[in-house]
Amino acid sequence: MRPGELLKHLMKAFPPVAALWFRLKRRIQLEKIPAAGAVALITFLMLGAAGSAWAQGGGDTPRVQVFGGYSYTRFDSPSFGFSNPSGLNGYTFAPAFNLIRGFGVVAELSGQYGTNVNFRDITVGPQFLYPKGKAMFFAHVMFGKARSLVQVGAGEEDTERAVAVGGGMDYDLTRRFAIRVFQVDYIHTTLFSEKQNNYRFSTGLVYRWGALKKKGHRSPLATP
Repeated sequence: MRPGELLKHLMKAFPPVAALWFRLKRRIQLEKIPAAGAVALITFLMLGAAGSAWAQGGGDTPRVQVFGGYSYTRFDSPSFGFSNPSGLNGYTFAPAFNLIRGFGVVAELSGQYGTNVNFRDITVGPQFLYPKGKAMFFAHVMFGKARSLVQVGAGEEDTERAVAVGGGMDYDLTRRFAIRVFQVDYIHTTLFSEKQNNYRFSTGLVYRWGALKKKGHRSPLATP
């Protein structure tokens, strides 16, 4: 997925972000911002939009969410000698605990593999949520470690810090289960003493339990 397409998907998922984005384009020359920086900017706008929308209303937020599914990473392997970016396939597992309605902490373990290279990372950070009908929009910023193994010649492996910025949307299937329609993340790493701008797409199932009720919500059992 190209950076421009990624930005379009994020703005479609979060309409308030599009309005903020076009306002900024009138004031600053966004074309001069690198693609990775543009994705980070969009995501932070997404956080602000979600926070504003949460303050205005929305549905209940689950106390716990556990996501597991497929992920594809466009790995920036040319930064350390490959001729083209590597398309890696694998998994993402992400449990989240929500502290208050609309805000929580998420941890993510992910691994993607190719013929001559693989990429694994574990990160944790704050996550913002905005429930709207059967949809749950979310955005997060996570920090942790990434590791890559290059299986060329004698092989070489390196571990460095990682920063992941992204968001996505879940859609309810039942009270307990939702499908993660999409999750898109920009992952910045400095493996093998070089900078990498990586992009990951994930989809799968989310299991949820517990609920943080909307303020003013009354249980049917409490109704006189």
